[in-house]
Amino acid sequence: MKNKISYTCLPTGKGVMEQSKRNKLKRGWPLLLKATIAVLALWFIYRRVFEKENLSDLLLEYKHIFSDGRKGFLLLIVFLFMILNWSVEALKWKWMISKIEHVSFIKSLEAVFSGLTISFFTPNRVGEYAGRIFHLETADKMKATLITVIENLSQLLVTVIAGSVSLVFYIHYFVNMNNYFFAGTVVLIIVFVFLCSFLFLNVSLLENLLAKFRFTRTWLKYTEVFGYFSYRELTRVLALSFLRFFIFTFQFYFLLILFDVHVYYPVALMLISMIFYVMSLVPTIALTEIGVRGAVATFFLGSVTDQHLSILNATVSLWLINLVIPALTGIFFVFMFHLEKRKG
Repeated sequence: MKNKISYTCLPTGKGVMEQSKRNKLKRGWPLLLKATIAVLALWFIYRRVFEKENLSDLLLEYKHIFSDGRKGFLLLIVFLFMILNWSVEALKWKWMISKIEHVSFIKSLEAVFSGLTISFFTPNRVGEYAGRIFHLETADKMKATLITVIENLSQLLVTVIAGSVSLVFYIHYFVNMNNYFFAGTVVLIIVFVFLCSFLFLNVSLLENLLAKFRFTRTWLKYTEVFGYFSYRELTRVLALSFLRFFIFTFQFYFLLILFDVHVYYPVALMLISMIFYVMSLVPTIALTEIGVRGAVATFFLGSVTDQHLSILNATVSLWLINLVIPALTGIFFVFMFHLEKRKG
């Protein structure tokens, strides 16, 4: 008997076309999503910077700055500090994320910048997490998110510590408070800072705590990330966060000098720390953030100077240099996202 050949398993012409369409759609949606993110970021930045902010006065001030050699050099330092600031952040994230995937410094910097891009149109910049983890190729996204949360908490803790210390001095010099109330406030602040620091440096305890609850056991494969970092490693992370904090406080101080707001540095450091402290507690999106920053900066720095316009110019400049420029740069890196699920 002759062998019969079965053709039923071979795809028909129509089947091939449908499969081809599905493949094109599968390849096309990540590009469409990336393009949507890029357009959204550009729209938000345009709407905030060019449409709503009155930059004419600020641009006029910059003409005077560039005509003054010393001020021009100081502005260059502010820009270099912006690069240093985000480089330290990229180094910190690279080192922490290496627990689940090794990335280069350049790739980490790209992730940080694209995170800033997405954060521009999300409340309290939560989109920053997605902007970073989508640069990872093999790491579990949930674990990467939790590690990024821990890394961001280190910066928040530094802001809380610096802000709390500054709050003590601010109350002492600018608030008329009964001595007993002041002493009580100082004790509460010390306890608060100690507890926050202890909880962060001993975040590994959270893994053991969560393991004791039945409803969290299904998440143990993710919450194990809390045990990845030792006390010593988290101290190192905290040190890098302090370095970042002093970098952008120096930036703000230099910008105040550029706009002829002369404040004694220790006083400026106290007030700037208070500004960042309050800003970290206020829920915002990028569309309202600069308005809140300006109001908070004017309130605190207005305690020592009446140059409110100069304070606003310095605040807007810091926002443009530290957030808007990196966010615009990050648009290019959005197209490097790894949105497709990797097999294996």
